[in-house]
Amino acid sequence: MNPDFYYLETDGQIFLVRDKHHWRFPYSLRELPCRFEPVFPIPVAGKIVLFAHPILEHHPHHWFHKDEVIGRADIDGIVQQAVNRSLPRGAAKVAIIESGKVLMVKGGRGITKGMWNLPGGFIGYGEHPSESARREVWEELGVRVKLGRLLGIYSELFKRTGGYMISFVYLGKRLSRTLHSHPEEIAEVQWMPIRQALRLTRNPFAKAGLRDYLNGKRRK
Repeated sequence: MNPDFYYLETDGQIFLVRDKHHWRFPYSLRELPCRFEPVFPIPVAGKIVLFAHPILEHHPHHWFHKDEVIGRADIDGIVQQAVNRSLPRGAAKVAIIESGKVLMVKGGRGITKGMWNLPGGFIGYGEHPSESARREVWEELGVRVKLGRLLGIYSELFKRTGGYMISFVYLGKRLSRTLHSHPEEIAEVQWMPIRQALRLTRNPFAKAGLRDYLNGKRRK
């Protein structure tokens, strides 16, 4: 199936085509300036935008830089949405493990509603991932944590949205015993055997972090 648009990007430079009074992505192969390597289809506004790396001999200084297109009236809206979608989002999570069980939370709202996950969330603007991890646990569960080793840094492209995320998963130790879960954000809190948590969670970062924790224990 052919995409509706082709999104060529290299070093932040993107190729656009002039169409009357605005700039847009190319519709067809005939409009492309070079060969390319496809990367991932991004669904935008009911259309499929194929993100691809152009094969070039020289840096395309004359192309648009992606930071320049957001908010411009002469740039097609699908271009702006696709550029925004292509920017990596950061998240940070914490695996709190005691007596062979991991603390899991079930989302109470948003895209994680009804899903089991490790406590954590998006990295805030200007925050270090470790700061975000501690803040998110405090906001979701009302406990302070001391972070241990970094279990891993993981990335994922999500087929349904085309979003790209990078997540830091830490091992953590709680500094207080009583949990006070956020009444809107968290629907349920449960200590689970790690393998049960692996079966129940649909979050790829929680799965990867818990697998690496178990693999690390086996190597010791």
